[in-house]
Parts: sequence; C-alpha cells; structure tokens
Amino acid sequence: MAYYGSGDFLGLKPNTQRTYKGIFDRYRDKYGDKPVAMLEARHIRGQMDKMAATPAAANNMLKVLRAVMRFAVDRGFARADPTVGVRMLRYRSEGFHAWTEHEIEAFELKWPVGTNERLGFDLLLYTAQRSGDVRQMTVHQILDGRVLVRQEKTGQLVDIPQHPNLQASLAARKIEHLALLTTRQGKPFTEKGFGNWVSKAAERAGLPHCSAHGLRKAAARRLAEAGCTAHEIMSITGHQSLKEVERYTREVARRGLADTAMNRIA
Repeated sequence: MAYYGSGDFLGLKPNTQRTYKGIFDRYRDKYGDKPVAMLEARHIRGQMDKMAATPAAANNMLKVLRAVMRFAVDRGFARADPTVGVRMLRYRSEGFHAWTEHEIEAFELKWPVGTNERLGFDLLLYTAQRSGDVRQMTVHQILDGRVLVRQEKTGQLVDIPQHPNLQASLAARKIEHLALLTTRQGKPFTEKGFGNWVSKAAERAGLPHCSAHGLRKAAARRLAEAGCTAHEIMSITGHQSLKEVERYTREVARRGLADTAMNRIA
C-alpha cells in the first residue's frame, strides 16, 4: 500500500506505525473489496455505530482513516476525504486502573525483592515510565544513581534519580543481559509479552484488575500526594501537557479539603 511508503507514515514513531498498520490492515480486510471512490461519510458513521460497544477502538479507526484519506486526496488517489465531518464517538473512560497502596503492598508481599517480577514492578513504579519504555530499559540507562530514558512515544529525555527501593531491587538481581528485564529464556520482552507478564504476576498476587499501565498512574498519584507540583511530576513522568498531570494534583487537593472539612465538624 502506497501510504506505508509515504513520508506521512514513515515520519511516525515505530510504535505508532505498528498501531496504525494493525488498525488499517484490519479495516482493509473487512472493507477492502469495496472501491474507495464509493466510500462516504455515512458509511464510516455506520461502521462506527457497529463498534459502539468499543468506542475507543471506533475512534482509533476513524483517526487512522483520516490519515490515510488525507494522503489519498493529496496524492490524487481520491477526489474527496469522506472522513470530513465524521465525529468521534463520545464516551467517558477513566483509563487503566491506578494501583492503590493496598494493591502495591499485596504485590510486594507476593513478589519479594530479588525476583524478576519485583524488579519489573519497581522499575515501573519508581520511574513512572510507560511500560514500553520500561521493557526496553538497558543496563546503560542506569548511571551514577540515576535513570535515563528517551521516551519512545514523545522523544522526551527524562533524567531521574533512583529511588532507594529501586536501587535495592537492582542490587538484588544479577543482571546478565543488556536488557534489565528478560524472559526466562533470556530474551527481551515483546510489547504484548511484557504486559501479559506483569498482568499474570499481578493476578498471582490476587490483583487480576491491575496492569503495568496502572503503575505509572499510581506513581503520579504518589508524587501528587507527596506535595509535588504539576511541573515537578512532569519532570519525572515526561508528560508533555499539564492537563493530564494536573488531574492528579486536583484529586489530592480535593481529598485534603474534604478531610479538613470533616475535621471541622468532628
């Protein structure tokens, strides 16, 4: 397909390329027998309506279709962009569950310092990085008591001090490979494999609803509870926008105000 060889596509991050390709390949498998010239906004709306039970997937499909159709119009493969005027499905989602302190404690009880599962957990929790960046961390990123990360999603460089708990976890593991975390066969984790590995470890700790992604949220929540400003949190997490980070500080502030209010009538 011409789009996959275009500058538009090749300019995307590798992870985004994989995501876009997966979404569009599935779309092509389903609707590829129909001529693109006949595709209209009403057809796309109907396709999205059929995906109403999974609105995030429907919106991702529309996002990729927009990119492909813009390319098609620019290169003369199509006369008009049928995605124009098609709106995203509205829905409310809290995203991945943020681990609570009780859940963090339960995992630590099940997986003590020295286990590979605990090292993965501590890297996620005490660096506050995305699971994709944590699974690819190497020994060269652990330098002079600090952790250096060039985030895959944004390209942002994050330089953070090692938390004492992470230092203890690293010291307790004999790391024999370039990658800090490897499978039992000594190979680096795949994206899907790493997520499944963390989820299975959480499930064995009695936490089937907890995931690797939720530890990043838990880390941000802890930083907010410690009184960190939104900018201080961003310096750790690498977020590009204040909007997401400010949510953690607002939630913590509201809890503090609620405690103060109830104490006044105690």
